[in-house]
Amino acid sequence: MVFPAQKMTFGAKIRYHTGMTSPEPISVSGSVLAQLFLYLDSLKVDIDAFLRSLDIEPETVRSPDAYLPVETYLRIQDEAAEYIHDPYLGLHMGEFVQPGSWSILGYLMMNCKTLGEAFEKSGRYHRIIGNQITARAELGPGKVRVIYFTPPHAPPMSRHCFEATFSSSVRLARDLTGQPICPLEVTFTWPEPPSRAEYERIFGCPIRFGQKDNSMTLDLRIGTLPVRMANPALLEHFEKYAQDFLAQMERNDATTQAVTKIILARLDDESLSIEKVAREMAVSVRALQKRLEAEGVVFSDLLRDIRQRLAQKYLREGYSVEQITYLLGFSEPSVFRKSFKKWTGVTPGEYRQRAALSG
Repeated sequence: MVFPAQKMTFGAKIRYHTGMTSPEPISVSGSVLAQLFLYLDSLKVDIDAFLRSLDIEPETVRSPDAYLPVETYLRIQDEAAEYIHDPYLGLHMGEFVQPGSWSILGYLMMNCKTLGEAFEKSGRYHRIIGNQITARAELGPGKVRVIYFTPPHAPPMSRHCFEATFSSSVRLARDLTGQPICPLEVTFTWPEPPSRAEYERIFGCPIRFGQKDNSMTLDLRIGTLPVRMANPALLEHFEKYAQDFLAQMERNDATTQAVTKIILARLDDESLSIEKVAREMAVSVRALQKRLEAEGVVFSDLLRDIRQRLAQKYLREGYSVEQITYLLGFSEPSVFRKSFKKWTGVTPGEYRQRAALSG
């Protein structure tokens, strides 16, 4: 949730231009997943057993300090909806948001003077909890419409992810101010579900489905509402911590970013290898491997991930299989089709159809 008098973004800035700069890896903080676990725990779900049923060791995702690939987060979220038979899991997950659910960002927001300032900080430092969803704002008379979307290189996301973001934002706004804040309108891109009851209960406003955008329209005046626990001294402390935290995140993936730039510039090279990249960076292969390992990255995985994300992006944008084969450095279309099916479980044609239906 953002306000036009403040910064006009809800998420991290996306540093992505095909073939020119590196796409920022899409990841989600373990603190957000902890919010889901709070909901599951309220239902007496054995969370560790659930995770192991997905072949995920609990300790790998339980730490609030961990950052998970967005695919892992989405899988856990979507599988949880099936596991507990809750078609409105995202909405319900949002009701369990706490300042700690948004890590240091939540505590920073708690100490802002107004709700507008709190969500301006959210836009500035949102990368702390993840960068899977961002937003832009359209200003109208006395109101602002905030449109939520995913970065161009992000995988397709189920409605649970958007609904959790919307529900969490509204619940947090109410908790911060102590006021029964409701949007003026909420729109979703997916078809209308069997029941509107949970949407109406949580948002308290008109809901429209099958629309062009996922959006919330808000009264501008709510941006001036005071935050109940505002503390300027603590705000200064937490903002400094947030700045240092983001700076450290930037430093931590410096080698990955450099390697990604080279990969993007050389994607049409079928024989692209770590040896070639190391030669361009003027380091030994072993030194490059060690630097990537320190950032939790394996070269072959990074190369595959970049090709997969770009393949999905190009398919959504209408590129032909033959064009994508050339752009991504595959020897022939059949090799690309086989690789894409291995990555995603569907053929390029099936993926394109699904993307068209969801878009």
